[in-house]
Amino acid sequence: MGLAASQARFLCLTARKASCEYKSTELAQQKLEITNQLADISNDYGQALNSTKLMWSNDGIDGDYGLTYSLLMSPSPMNDFNPYMITTPSGAVVLNDKYAAAARAAGISKAGGIGSQMSRDKFISALSSQGVVTEATAQKITQYDYKPVVDSKTNKITFENETTVTNSGSGLVWNPAAGMGAEPLNKGAAQSLTLADLIMSETIGLQYVDWAKVAISSNEITEIEYNRELDRLDKLRASLNAGVVSDDVINQLYKDLANYKNNNKSQETTDTYKNEVARLEKLIECAKNIDNIDEVDGKKYLTDSSNNRIKVNGNDIEVIDALTNIKAQIINDYDTYVKNNNASAKKLKDIYNISANDLDYNDNKSKVKNALGQEVDTGKVYSIVQNGVINHYEDELKYMTIGDLLSEQIVLMANSNIPTTPGKTESGNKATDLKAFSEAVAKILDSIVSVFGYSATENLRGIGFNVDDASEEALKFAYEMVRNNYLRPNSAVDTGSRKNDHSMTDNSAYINATTYNSIGTDDSGKYFAVSISQMVASFLTYYENALSGSNTSYVVGKSKDTSTYVTDNSGYMYYVQASDDVVTSNVNKDSDFFDQLYNNILEHGWREDDAIDDNEYLEASLKNGRYSMSSLNQDGYFYQTRYNDTGYMVEVSDTDAIARAEAEFTAKKAELTYKEDSIDIKTKKLDAEIAAISTEVESVKNIIAKGIEKTFSMFSN
Repeated sequence: MGLAASQARFLCLTARKASCEYKSTELAQQKLEITNQLADISNDYGQALNSTKLMWSNDGIDGDYGLTYSLLMSPSPMNDFNPYMITTPSGAVVLNDKYAAAARAAGISKAGGIGSQMSRDKFISALSSQGVVTEATAQKITQYDYKPVVDSKTNKITFENETTVTNSGSGLVWNPAAGMGAEPLNKGAAQSLTLADLIMSETIGLQYVDWAKVAISSNEITEIEYNRELDRLDKLRASLNAGVVSDDVINQLYKDLANYKNNNKSQETTDTYKNEVARLEKLIECAKNIDNIDEVDGKKYLTDSSNNRIKVNGNDIEVIDALTNIKAQIINDYDTYVKNNNASAKKLKDIYNISANDLDYNDNKSKVKNALGQEVDTGKVYSIVQNGVINHYEDELKYMTIGDLLSEQIVLMANSNIPTTPGKTESGNKATDLKAFSEAVAKILDSIVSVFGYSATENLRGIGFNVDDASEEALKFAYEMVRNNYLRPNSAVDTGSRKNDHSMTDNSAYINATTYNSIGTDDSGKYFAVSISQMVASFLTYYENALSGSNTSYVVGKSKDTSTYVTDNSGYMYYVQASDDVVTSNVNKDSDFFDQLYNNILEHGWREDDAIDDNEYLEASLKNGRYSMSSLNQDGYFYQTRYNDTGYMVEVSDTDAIARAEAEFTAKKAELTYKEDSIDIKTKKLDAEIAAISTEVESVKNIIAKGIEKTFSMFSN
């Protein structure tokens, strides 16, 4: 019975040991699998560390942007208003569903074809129905007034009026040479300048401050304005001498026509009026078509957009004669301007305390007798204070620049004899004088901000900071905020009774003006002052605020001490108009963009790819060579290149992908490590159990052996 029990025990232990050894083998296999998984995720993580993404980086525009089809195929400052086309190896332009629908609506075969004004206008009108361009922009570009209708189910575009209606002469002519070898338009919006660069820039920092603006009426001009206009007309004449008819020349001719009509309305029915209007209109026609030439036997004749020769007095006109007539008109403009304005231009010495004979306006001796024995006031109303000292030197004030305003403390001051009518000295009460001073400051402000590219009455696109719609809106915002801060009479600070004009530290008006972002005066209103330097710093700060929105770190507070002006940061980058020949009209930029795209679709055909709007798919297709890029070269043609040969496209480490991979690796590794540790614990338990079973098996085997031996011994006796 004991032997049988031992044998049963032996069999149980053997079975248990086999089971434990099997489980141990399973755990070893699981651990091997975990080791392989750890190796796999480590390898994936290592590859992720090399992940890259494509970014769009245009130095003229602040910031880097993720690559999207819309960025490449929609006109904007980021692509310099030139399309960057995705193309197949054969050169066909890859279109998303919106562009493909527009191409079908315009009747463009996938193999390409021959274009026309009507087809191009249909293409752009159809794009407006897809939201690629606004309807207003499409109408400004196109010459035919198509009304696109979109089928919501099929996305097919048709037009309400297949019998086309012209936009009454508006719109732009399709340019079949755009992107096909035509000289590329200069559409580069801006160049970046630090504050030091801005101060020394020809177009802004070195422009003179027109101080005489404070004392002119609506029909008067200042000496600086007079000289600027002469310089402008001189440049027009110089360009004509070189055989170049610039846009400024054409604009001047339009101005001459408008001025003549406005000044001679009463003569509209006379032959003289009609002949002069016809002459000016013919000059404009010649100027606009100066590059349309029909050359015969060495003579160059002007033609219109339909290639018909332009006639003057019934005769075909040669280019050289047209240039001579246009130049004669500009010379006449110059001479007329000199004749009408030379004597009347306002000069600094008529307004400011700048001459040795001018007496300080608080001096009792300012009342002197003239040659007739009449008592007159020789003291001037206005003074300019430069870094705390009244500047009496005419030559220095005449050549004071916008850059000086940005680098020094320049303050405009006036006494209580501020004229409410320019040229007439009137003593008023404090409120009247403050209002008159505010109006004078407004004239200086208007003059200064026009240098930066803003005017409430003129279109200054292409001047200073005014490089696109966003910058123009920002300039408007800055201008209105400065007017609200500085030019509201009730915003003036009038604390203090110190009225010494020899020491600015002892003049309450000056102290208030340099302490606060507003007009300063003393408590009685004897003196008025405003820091033009702080006003310009506030203007630039508000401009930055409008562009940056809530992300800005600059602020204009009530006082100078509570303000952080953008001009306090010498490293801040300002974006200004790049060059004089730049195309400034967004409509012209957009038109050229879509002409280039349309012409290339005609030339190379197109393919539709609905997935191209997916950014990851677009990027992968460029990286693996499925698609290429096609961009404009300096010779006016588009060339196909790899994505990394395209100027604005850069390949950078994909920090987001790396971070995601790191997080995934860390989580997966922790999970596998936990499983591995659990297996190790289980394995150790099994090893201990197997060792114990092995010991017990040996013990049972001994018992069985002894039992067998005892049994044999008993039977052998």
